[in-house]
Parts: sequence; C-alpha cells; structure tokens
Amino acid sequence: MIRLAKSVDATTIAQLSRSQIENGLPWRWKPGRVQHYIRDTGSTVIVSESENRLSGFAITSFAETSAHISLLAVDPVFRRQGIATLLIRWLTQSCRVAGIGCIRLEVRATNIDAIDCYLSLGFRKVGVRKGYYDGREDAQLMALVLINPDIEAQRPT
Repeated sequence: MIRLAKSVDATTIAQLSRSQIENGLPWRWKPGRVQHYIRDTGSTVIVSESENRLSGFAITSFAETSAHISLLAVDPVFRRQGIATLLIRWLTQSCRVAGIGCIRLEVRATNIDAIDCYLSLGFRKVGVRKGYYDGREDAQLMALVLINPDIEAQRPT
C-alpha cells in the first residue's frame, strides 16, 4: 500500500535513508529534515507499507514543470517485490495529473540495481555529476520525460 507519509514516519524514513542511501556518507536526512519535507507544500513524501511496517519511501520536490526525487529507498527485507516500481508509478501518475513534464534524480553511479530499475521504468541516463556524494562518489543523473515535447508544442495556447 502506498500512502502519504505522516509525521510519525519521519524517524523511520530517516533511519532507512541513513542505512540504505547515506551509508558511508555524513547523515544529512535526519528526522527533522524529513519532517520538513512531509509538511512542505512544494514536496511529497510517500511511503509503502508491507506486513504492517514501512517498507519503502520516496521524497520528491516539485517545480512548475519538473519534479526531483531527492530520496527513494526500500528496506532490504522487502526488496525485489516491486515496491520501488510502485513508488515510482505513484509519483509518475501524480506528476502527469499535475502537468509535470519531467522527473529527475541522482543515484550513486555504482548502484547498478537502482540504475537498472530506473531504466526499466523509462528513465534515461542524462549525465554524470563527479564527486556528487561528498566528493567520494559520482552520481548518475537520470530523467524521465512525461510529456512529449512534439505533442506539447502542438497544443493550442
């Protein structure tokens, strides 16, 4: 089940970020920061629940025509069950309804499983940001275009 995060989820989300995303890096997504994004009207924090516990989450910020997935993680106990796919599909559908044309994200260049997952969902590799992760590791930049620019250009104004 996918739902909007609640304030009580902030600590669990932060801990999952610490262990699965920020592993080996300074801990930046602490509960207070996650709480800010849960409350912020310019972002959405969604969670998946499996077996009555939080099994994954995504934190996404929105601009006028684009969205940026800041964090997405799935608890290792629940991996390979399609949770990341469900989270991305929920975000993608929401973005389409809102008229968002593109979703962007960064992922560790060494995280081949995540890169493959994003590619299977239609994301494309659009660049590399050297030293993005605390100067220690590169980021693979990825994007999913939701609105075909050729079709969009034909819409009446």
